[in-house]
Formats: sequence, C-alpha cells, structure tokens
Amino acid sequence: MPDIARLDAAARRLRELHQIGRPLLLVNVWDAAGARAIVAAGSAAVATSSVAMAAARGGSDGNRDREAAFAQLRQITAAVDVPVTADLEGGYDLASDDLVDALLDAGAVGCNIEDTDHATGDSLLDAEARAVYLAAIRAAADRRGVGIVLNARIDAIIRHPQRDPAAAMDEVLRRARLYLDAGADCVYPIRLRDPALVAQVVKELDRPVNANPSEPLAALAEAGAARISLGGGVHNWMVSELERRARRLFDGDATAFT
Repeated sequence: MPDIARLDAAARRLRELHQIGRPLLLVNVWDAAGARAIVAAGSAAVATSSVAMAAARGGSDGNRDREAAFAQLRQITAAVDVPVTADLEGGYDLASDDLVDALLDAGAVGCNIEDTDHATGDSLLDAEARAVYLAAIRAAADRRGVGIVLNARIDAIIRHPQRDPAAAMDEVLRRARLYLDAGADCVYPIRLRDPALVAQVVKELDRPVNANPSEPLAALAEAGAARISLGGGVHNWMVSELERRARRLFDGDATAFT
C-alpha cells in the first residue's frame, strides 16, 4: 500500500512550486539515471516525458503501453526524493479510479493528461467529455487523500497547426476554462512559447499555465508562466548528441567521448 501521508505531502510541495511568474522549470526525463542527474543539478521536482520513455523502451507513445510506462515510472520515483509528475498521455483508457491508483502505486503525485484523440491520432477529443474525465480523476484522488497536481494538456495548437492563430487561441482558452473548472491545477497548451501569447493566456485565466521554453526564459516568467517544461526535446537532444559523437569516434576521433 502506498504511504498516503507521504504522497500527499509531496503533492502539496509540487503544487506550491506552481507560482504565476515564478515558473517551475522541468527537464523531462525518461529513466532513473536522468532523474538523479537533474535532482543533483538542483531541480525541485522531476517530470517525465511519455514520448522519451516510449523511445527508450522501443515502445509506443500512442496511449497503449500502460504497464511498461508505469514500470518505468516506478523506477524513476524510487530513484529520487523529490515530487514526481508523470506524463500519462491520454490516460491509457483507464477509468479515473484505476488511473489514480496506478499513479499513486508508482509513487508519483502529479500527472499530465492530454486531449488528443488517439483513436484517430490527429484530432481532439470532445472538450466537455474530457473535462468530465478530469473531474473524475480529481474526485478519485480526493477520495484517496492525495491532492495530486493535475496538469491538463491542451493540444489545440499542434492538432490544428494551419488554422487561424486567433481561432486556435480561442479554442485553447475555451478548453482551459473547462479543464480548470473540472479541477485541473494547471493547463498546458503544448507549444505555447511566445511570451506575448503566454501573457494573454495568463491574463485571461489567472491560473497556472505551463509553457514550452523560448529565449530568453526570463520573458516567460515575466509573462506569468507558472511552469516551463522541455518535453521530449531533452531526449531528442541526447540521442542526436550520442549519434554525433559516435560518428566522430567511428571516424577515428578517440576524444569523441572525452
């Protein structure tokens, strides 16, 4: 049985780290070694990336590999003593109670839930139905006595990249309000990185918003972001760097890894 008091304390700490204008910076990881590294570097929390975890295990990021994903998550939470928030894709088609039980059994106290329709892969789930699911997750967590930090990912920008930007932002805000009213602690319009747009969303919602990084990071803080996450970009960079250095080694450069 999970230690409910310990998990709830970790959840409270994670929630406290979400402050408008003082963003929690998350370097998303996929294994225990990476989690230890970012904590050693000074991170106050650990976040996973589902796409990076899938790549590391040679699996799918299509909302299917839940047993493998939760096994990886348990390894990560066991490796660190800071709060862990998990990217749970679309919830793996789990009922809310089952999802919360799996999350807590794995030792995590926060999660991302996205609204992509994985049955089609290129459209969005109904926003009202998704809000009902988020509300059920919140209620299930409350029944267990752990105030998990629920980060509702909004995929309107990536699923409709060619649509009118103003219309995309309208949809982001519509979904954000529904999800926050349902009990989400933070909303994550993925690929929202323009400080002006971040400021617009924060002004409209006055609630924690998760942005993706842009240069300079300070501009996102000034815009009011409460959370900045790197997502799968960290894994992509690591794999690219590994390939680059390996090519140098195979070309005869003995210093490629020194």
